[in-house]
Amino acid sequence: MSTTTLKHPEIGEIKGKVGDGVHQFLGVQYATIENRFAESKVKSSYSSPVDATSHGPSSYYPPTALDNEFSFIQHTLPKPVEKHSELECLNLNVTVPKLSGSDVASQKLPVFIWQHGGGFILGANSWPHYDHAKLVKLASEKGVPVIGVGINYRLGLSGLLTSEELRSQGYKTNNQLRDQKTAYKWVKEYISGFGGDPDKITVIGESAGAVALTEHFYSKEKLFNRAIVTGGSSLLVPPFPLEAYEGVYQQVLGVFGLETLSPEDRIQKLLSIPMEDIISKIPPTIPFLPVVDGDIIPVRPSFAAIADPKDEIMAGKHWLEALAIGDSEFDGSVMGFMLGHRKAGILQTFSASIKSSLSSTPEVADKLLDAYGFSGPAAAKDDEAAFVNFLQFATDIGYYAATTSFTRGWPEGQKIYNFFFNEPNPWEGPFQGRTTHVLDVVFLFQNLNDKLSAEQRAAAEGFAVDLMKFVSGEEPWPAYSAAHKTAKVFGPSKGESAPVTKVVDDAEGQETKRGLAILELGKEVGFDKLAEAFGRYQMGM
Repeated sequence: MSTTTLKHPEIGEIKGKVGDGVHQFLGVQYATIENRFAESKVKSSYSSPVDATSHGPSSYYPPTALDNEFSFIQHTLPKPVEKHSELECLNLNVTVPKLSGSDVASQKLPVFIWQHGGGFILGANSWPHYDHAKLVKLASEKGVPVIGVGINYRLGLSGLLTSEELRSQGYKTNNQLRDQKTAYKWVKEYISGFGGDPDKITVIGESAGAVALTEHFYSKEKLFNRAIVTGGSSLLVPPFPLEAYEGVYQQVLGVFGLETLSPEDRIQKLLSIPMEDIISKIPPTIPFLPVVDGDIIPVRPSFAAIADPKDEIMAGKHWLEALAIGDSEFDGSVMGFMLGHRKAGILQTFSASIKSSLSSTPEVADKLLDAYGFSGPAAAKDDEAAFVNFLQFATDIGYYAATTSFTRGWPEGQKIYNFFFNEPNPWEGPFQGRTTHVLDVVFLFQNLNDKLSAEQRAAAEGFAVDLMKFVSGEEPWPAYSAAHKTAKVFGPSKGESAPVTKVVDDAEGQETKRGLAILELGKEVGFDKLAEAFGRYQMGM
């Protein structure tokens, strides 16, 4: 391995890895924590030289997590050595165009911070499809040089568990989101020593990373300059109310037999149980989600509020310099893995659930079931086909309706860029030929380009360069406004001689290739009611 040494003005010497056209500084600790529930603090001192030639440890997650991610993608990459640590997981990777000259700090390159998905319980900046090297090299070659930063943060129990008992002992809520905020602060403080501009920081979030990112929009403090939201938002997975977490806390206590201990002893036990035991013993039915705490997240997000340009609670609508937001044509594919156990009998169970949830507006229930092939002459003939139809509804309400709400609700004069990713998944699997969840990430980071056709490889490069133009402060395509609902559509590039992209005049029109029935249903009962109906079905109601 070839190495390079950067003389950082605050940190000291940092030994990094030389890649193809880039230098990478891996596993750099950005924060310290005293224990698994403590609030993270920006790391302020380093022992020089810092060895940043290999990935740092991530927070603990289930051993099959990366394999599950590859199943979503429908393709694999060589696995990294996976390392985990409770107290040293708050580290990041910095990828820069190949450094030249002694005055690195004078470059002032735009910076993006990558915030991975994983349902709040899994993921790491070391996962191979998230490697920034090829993207940073491509951007430099295309004249939009950037610096990429990939962050780790606490996951699952250590990242999100809360209770009145924990809070009374000084343990704060939403540690996962607090870790992210700490990483933003670190980047702003230290990135200039890597050649980055602390006043040109864009956070990119996908899936659960996008959910968390949009929750940071509630901050009254300006946390970053720009944001790219793809494949998720706070409307997809609403945060828990505080009181609901008391039930989660009791379930966790029950798993480890801690119910009869004093509050102080319970907390000490929760701090000392090995994380390997926590990962192996806590069932996936116990949810770990962000919580409405009146601090990081002041309110439960609603479609109606986010779609209202006059809503003042989401302060980021005003302090963000620009937002790019989009979704994939079949993002709901991820729920095919999560809700596969609901497939048997779905023709009957989904219909019954929707009729129950929308009992006050039975005509809307009928329209919904007809639009998604659960009734009428075009009704699915078996559960397999009906399950795909259900996943389309999940896509439309969980992703497209959310994207639409953000664009509708962005204030006039504030920049918002709408995009739709429609490139088909070329690899064998249950959803080959559809634009699956996480595929946008694969195209962005270029790490499976050698497994794509020539036109899709070119499409991946074009998609990435457009987003890096946004990171650089450029206008990659015309912004959306109430008067001009402009959007960019990427794909499908399928059997074409060149990648297919186009700017469309109506983000709520046919050219987006989105399920427009959800927009009509939303006019009748509102997206919030439809999302509630979807949630009730997920819960078996």
